Amino acid sequence: MSKLPPGLPESVQDWAAEHDFLFDRELKPGYCSRILLGAGRILKVPFQGEEATSGALASVTLQMAGGPKIYAHDQATGAQIMEFIPGGQNLAKQTISPADEAPFIGLAKKMPLLDPTGCLGLGAFYSNLPDIGRRLLEASPDPVFLHGDLHHENILFDPRIGAYRPIDPKGLFGDPNYECVAFLRNPIETLPDHPDLYNFTVGRILRLCAALDLDPFRVAAWLWVDRADEGNSARWGKVLPVFESVMRHFAPKP
Repeated sequence: MSKLPPGLPESVQDWAAEHDFLFDRELKPGYCSRILLGAGRILKVPFQGEEATSGALASVTLQMAGGPKIYAHDQATGAQIMEFIPGGQNLAKQTISPADEAPFIGLAKKMPLLDPTGCLGLGAFYSNLPDIGRRLLEASPDPVFLHGDLHHENILFDPRIGAYRPIDPKGLFGDPNYECVAFLRNPIETLPDHPDLYNFTVGRILRLCAALDLDPFRVAAWLWVDRADEGNSARWGKVLPVFESVMRHFAPKP
C-alpha cells in the first residue's frame, strides 16, 4: 500500500488503510476537498465547509440519481472512498451555450425525488441573507432535496454508460427553484465575457423553468441573493449587476 501524501489528518490515514485504499496520485483538488486516486477508486478528504457534513451524506444519497458509488464513508471526518469515473468529461470543457442545459435538466429532475435526511436547510446555509432572501424563505414552496452545486464542473459524462452523472453535492434542503442557481452562475471563467449576458441569462431562466416547472422570478431572485455580498470582487463584479437586472425583469408587476 502506497503512503498517503502529507497533510492529511492521521485519523483519515488510518481509516483509509483500514479500507485498503491504494494511493497512486493526487488529482487537482476541489474547492473544499483533496482528491486522491488509487486502484480505480477515489479518496475524497474534505478540508472545509459543508463537504464534510451534509455534502458527504448527500453523496451517499446521490447514488440513487447516478452519482458515484460510495464504497466507504467516515462520518467523523466526511472522508469517502468512491467510484472513479475514467474519462469523465465535465460541461465546463464545452463552449457556453444552451446545449449545456439538457444534461443539467435531466439531472435536476431527479433531485426532488431523493431523501433529504441530513441535508442543510437554506436558511441555515446562508448566515446573512438580504431582505429579498428572507422573503424567499418565508414564502417558499414545499422544500425538497437540493444538490446545491449542480454546475458545469459537477456534471460528468461517463463514456462507459453514455450518460451524464452528478458529483460533489452540497446537500441542501429547501426551495426547488434554488437548484438552478449554481448552473446559472457558471461557468464563471467565461460567463462574465458573454457579449449579451442579460438576454442570455433571461433566456436560460425561461428555458430551465419551462422544463422543470419552476418560477422564473424565484430562480432569478435566488441567483442574485446567492452572490449578493460579492459585488466588489473581481470575479463577480461584472456579473452581479446583470443578475440584479434579470431579477427585476422577472419581478411580479404591481
